[in-house]
Amino acid sequence: MQTDDLIVQLSGRLHPVRKTAVLGTLAGGMAIGVIGSVLLMLATMGVRPDLAAAMAGGAFWMKFTYTLVIAGLGLWVVERQGRPGTEVTQPLALLALPVAAILILTVIQLVPANADRQALIMGHSAKVCALLIVFLAMPLFVGIFWALRQLAPTRLMHAGAAAGLLAGGTAATIYAFHCPESAAPFVAIWYTSGILVTTLLGAAMGRWLRW
Repeated sequence: MQTDDLIVQLSGRLHPVRKTAVLGTLAGGMAIGVIGSVLLMLATMGVRPDLAAAMAGGAFWMKFTYTLVIAGLGLWVVERQGRPGTEVTQPLALLALPVAAILILTVIQLVPANADRQALIMGHSAKVCALLIVFLAMPLFVGIFWALRQLAPTRLMHAGAAAGLLAGGTAATIYAFHCPESAAPFVAIWYTSGILVTTLLGAAMGRWLRW
C-alpha cells in the first residue's frame, strides 16, 4: 500500500470532535472539584452563623463577585490552555478589571482619617485566610488537573498556572461562605494572596500534565 493511500484510509476513520467536548470535560472536572471543596469546607469549617444576614448586605456580594469573576476568567484561561495553539491574552488582560475594582474600594475604605486601617487590613483571620483558601483548593486541583489531562495542553507550566488560578478563585468563592471578613482591604490582600499561591502552586505542578 502506498503512503498516500494509507493516509487517506486512516483519515477516513476520523470523526470530528464535538465543539462542546472541551467544556464538557472541564465541567466534569469542576463538578468533582467543587463538590469536594464544598464538602471539605462544611466538614472542617462550616458556614458562618450569620450568613443570611451577611447576604443581605453589599459587602458580602462585593467579596463574592470579586472571587467569582476571577474564577470565571480562570476557567476561560484553562479552556484555552487545553487547546493547542490558542491565545489567552484576552482573558488574562481582563483579570486587571476585578483587581483594579478591589484596589479602588480598598483606597476608598482606607483613606478616611477615621478609618481603622489595622482592622480593615488584618481583620480577625489574616493569619489563616490565604492558607485556608489553598486548603480548599486541593479538591479543585484534582478535578481540574484530571480534566486537563484529558485535553491537549502544550505549555504545561502555563496550563498548570491557569488551573491554579481557577482552583484558587473557586476555592476563595466557596471560602466566602465561611469567612466573616468583608472589608475590601482584607479581601484585596489576603484573598488575592491565597489565589496567587494556588496559581504559583499550579505552575509548579504543571509538569504532571504531560501527555
